Amino acid sequence: MAEVTYRSAGVYTSEIDLTGPTSAQPVGTPAGVIGTANEGPAFIPLTVGTYSDFAGVFGATDGEKFGPLAVNQFLKNAQSLTYIRVLGIGDGKQRAAGSGKVTNAGFVVGSEQVQLNGFVNRNQYAVDGGEPGRTTFLGVFMSESLGSTIFSSAGLQGPFILNGAGSAAIIRGVLMAPSGVIHKLSGNWTEGSAQPGNNPARSGVPTLQGASTGSVNIGTQQFTLLLNGHIPTPGSPNVITASFDVEDASYFANVFNTDPFKIEERGHLLYSHYDIHPALAVVTGTGVVSNLIDFDKGRAGTSEPIGFIASSSLSRNSGNASVPNFESFEERFTHPKSPFVISQAFGGIKWDLFRIHALGDGSYSNVNIKISIENLKPSVSTSDKYGTFDLLVREWSDTDFERKVLESFRGLSLNPGSDKFIARAIGDMYTYFDFDQATSSQKIVVQGDHPIKSNYIRIQQSNELKNGQVPKEAMPIGYRGYAHLVTSGSGILGDYGANSLWAAGESEMLQKAVQPPVPYRDSVSVGKSPNKRGSATLYWGTQFMEKRSVTRPNLIGLPDPGVAEFTKFFPSYGGSNRDVMVGNNPGAAASGGTILDCDAFNNNIFSMERISVRTGSDTNADPEYWASASYVRNGVITVDRDLKTRAFKVDDLKVQGNRKFGKFSFFLQAGFDGSNIFNKDKYRLLNAAVKREMDDAAQGGTSGPTVSAYRKALDIMGTKSDVDIKLLAVPGLRNSAVSDYAIDVVENRFDALYIMDIEEKDELSDVITSSIASDANVGYTVAGFKNRALNTSYAAAYFPDVVMTDPTTHTNLQCPPSVAVLGAFALNDAVGYPWFAPAGFIRGAMSDVIYSSVPLNKANMDDLYDADINPLTSFPSTGVMVFGQKTLLAAASSLDRVNVRRLLINIRRKVRAVADRMLFEPNRQETLDKFSSLVQPILQSIQEKSGVDRFKVVIDATTTTQADIENNTLRGKIFIQPTRTAEFVSLDFVLTNAGDAFENA
Repeated sequence: MAEVTYRSAGVYTSEIDLTGPTSAQPVGTPAGVIGTANEGPAFIPLTVGTYSDFAGVFGATDGEKFGPLAVNQFLKNAQSLTYIRVLGIGDGKQRAAGSGKVTNAGFVVGSEQVQLNGFVNRNQYAVDGGEPGRTTFLGVFMSESLGSTIFSSAGLQGPFILNGAGSAAIIRGVLMAPSGVIHKLSGNWTEGSAQPGNNPARSGVPTLQGASTGSVNIGTQQFTLLLNGHIPTPGSPNVITASFDVEDASYFANVFNTDPFKIEERGHLLYSHYDIHPALAVVTGTGVVSNLIDFDKGRAGTSEPIGFIASSSLSRNSGNASVPNFESFEERFTHPKSPFVISQAFGGIKWDLFRIHALGDGSYSNVNIKISIENLKPSVSTSDKYGTFDLLVREWSDTDFERKVLESFRGLSLNPGSDKFIARAIGDMYTYFDFDQATSSQKIVVQGDHPIKSNYIRIQQSNELKNGQVPKEAMPIGYRGYAHLVTSGSGILGDYGANSLWAAGESEMLQKAVQPPVPYRDSVSVGKSPNKRGSATLYWGTQFMEKRSVTRPNLIGLPDPGVAEFTKFFPSYGGSNRDVMVGNNPGAAASGGTILDCDAFNNNIFSMERISVRTGSDTNADPEYWASASYVRNGVITVDRDLKTRAFKVDDLKVQGNRKFGKFSFFLQAGFDGSNIFNKDKYRLLNAAVKREMDDAAQGGTSGPTVSAYRKALDIMGTKSDVDIKLLAVPGLRNSAVSDYAIDVVENRFDALYIMDIEEKDELSDVITSSIASDANVGYTVAGFKNRALNTSYAAAYFPDVVMTDPTTHTNLQCPPSVAVLGAFALNDAVGYPWFAPAGFIRGAMSDVIYSSVPLNKANMDDLYDADINPLTSFPSTGVMVFGQKTLLAAASSLDRVNVRRLLINIRRKVRAVADRMLFEPNRQETLDKFSSLVQPILQSIQEKSGVDRFKVVIDATTTTQADIENNTLRGKIFIQPTRTAEFVSLDFVLTNAGDAFENA
């Protein structure tokens, strides 16, 4: 709300709307669910009261993930659930001290992958005998189109422009090759550029086709990629012709494979790509190719050897202090974060103020939101020098013309004493699980001073802001350069070497290969002269809209999909090798021609002080002339008194008309899931991946990434100091490596029941690893389950899978039993009590289940119940229901029933709460009597609600002896006779003769 100044007496009214949706407070002891999700923090237990609150943090159901579906089912009839999201953590241990890698995390480009038989083996789509694949950088030499400054303004000149005036070596894509495939380019001037034959792909052999350089058609920008070693099929050729022109139908980002799961099938993966419209730059060999050879240079239709594809100068999967390892992505999950937002210059110093972190971990959050800062108001007070500003969290896919603001924080300040201090108003607390400690010392850590009030972001204060070093007049008017790839410099990429094709002195051209500049808004003008005007709708900083014209850069109002490519993760281990991606390092010295400084690289630093503005008669920027304002990327703006132009100053914002133009936007980058992007089961952390990791030693066993992720989440869920739960489910995880571990967790907790999904077997007695597989065979499934010889009253197993409709996508999918059974437990507790049996026609009904995946007959149900597996079945004119309530206790006992186990859990939790109040009280008769008097009503209430038939509480001198008193111990005994359920109804229908009395029958 704008600040109002009252100047005369009177009554002034306003409206403050506080009627928006608010989060519901959880009520009761939650169920615990472990699973995957699209959003939200990983390995942090969060408790929610409604499904909408869950979806606000972790995202809605998506027709694939079982965890969110289970949450939806449970919270239909309950008001408290704790969820732990899992992502890739490798082996769950601290990273290697030297390299910084995390064992078994992420992936290594070009390594052998899991094949259809579940074991790691050679690429079946490649000729046997080839060498491992590599990461390569695909690029082309380009120069600016007429009127464009896309390269020169970014500092790509001098040593970066070849021969000082020619073309720039621009990386356009990052390609990854599977094992057994080598990527090369075809060239008219390169020997051996035919279609690759049926030969193993090995470097340096005569059969290897293509080269590191390739011919590019100057008119169409077309080139040809050769996939040596890839076995061609009609849909996956080993020769691909594509174009560098974003407007061409064969643009390489449209033609190349972008599905990581198909890297072997297609022989390549385009991991990222960088778009450059031909209106801004064109491909050319000027200054690159030799003048001694007649290429008809620059003429449309001719080809020049100006395309390049290069890998590291070192051997595969290696690096050193100067050269990154481009193949190793062995990192656990990360979250996206922005560069530091900076102040105006004070004596040449631009102060770091704060940076934005996404609350959600993983890659999804990279392109979920963007940030805008606006309404900058410098202080005009001599006593309070702090200004104010607004921060917006916007939907990634919106445009400046059609904003979609997810959250807004108005009137923020850098004053630590203000209620509107940015860290206080948004929150700076960071809760995370610290993996980088010895396993015994790993725990949940909370850093920061102010609780989170945003649904999307948190603030990280700079050290200077925390320490009070930042001048009070500082305003957020820009940001540091984004993190960038390290590709240029001596010895980074494999180079061409001397060749007669190249211009004199240009034998090491790839030392100058770099990402193109991040697109920044050049101006806020719209329209053409004489109707050209400044638009206060547009934001400076990163231009998220397509730029297709030099003279009218804001003509196209559509989102630019290419900006998202700059958000992608590349490794930054901080180990002994040089990082692939570097950032947050302003002032870092160049090394061997490698520009490391995030600000200097491509002049990626953004500051509103680099906007050239026209001034008015008051010497401030003239609000009427923002149409002529322009962003000068290199920051060199000379005062021109005749034209009345100069660099923008913060004081210009003291003029109200300028404030609507003083705003900018930026993105967050480098969120990573920490899992293997080339394997669907591993990437999605599915049960099939667990099974394969346990079956194949090469995949890690209990140290495998999927097994480790779920076991670590179970460890967290098992920590009573962090989590309180009454039920536990890990939907879809059936393998004993996880389910046995879950049983240990609930047994150690002593206060929760595990709802267990079991491995299903098919007609061949093979474990089913996919919902697409054949129906489960009851006999083989039962036999396999019996062989596990489980014996616990803290777990209950259910069979078979069920088919449900996803509430978000409205598609049907086959779900593990625990998804629906959780809903039945919630229904039971809502209409009854925990000590009632969650089974049968009333409390065991599962109204959202369409049908069970395996119809069960009476013999099937008998076999299942004999094996302590609770059937999910239906009867004529009924829906699917839970029709059993056995635990996995082997011996006959009251505790072999779910309702009795839950009764004991419930009583123990309530009595423990009373016992907590007795701690540190005098250990004497009055305390014993008080304890007993507090426990009696608990059991009396449960008895009245049909939980127990009889009970007795003994807490007196017979249970607490003098020796106990001397040892500071209070003891008691509680005797319980639980109420049994009627699971078998036996009725005799007796026929009598006429006249016989019934009482004699």
